[in-house]
Amino acid sequence: MTARLAGSDGLRYTPSGLPTLRLRVAHTSQQQEGGRNRAVEIETEVVTFGDTARRLAQLPTGEQIRLSGFLDRKGVKYPTLELHVTEFELFSPQSGPD
Repeated sequence: MTARLAGSDGLRYTPSGLPTLRLRVAHTSQQQEGGRNRAVEIETEVVTFGDTARRLAQLPTGEQIRLSGFLDRKGVKYPTLELHVTEFELFSPQSGPD
C-alpha cells in the first residue's frame, strides 16, 4: 500500500523494551470495480515494532511511503483488523501507484 504519513503518537516501548509505533496513514487511489473507476480515500491506523518503528518515527508527517506487512486483529478483545507494518520504503512517484 502506498500512503502518506498523517501523524503518530510517538515512539513508545513495550514492557519488554521493544520499540513500537502507532501511526495514522492516508491512502488515495483510483481502483477498478465492476468495470468502473472508483475513488478510494482512507485514513487508518497501523502499528509497527522494532527497527521498523524506530526508522518510521524519524520520518516527517506528509512523507509518502510504501508499506508492506500483514493483517491481524487489533487484540484479543478487539477483532478489528489492523495492519502490522514489517517493511517500508520511501515512495517515488516514478515507481507508480499501488
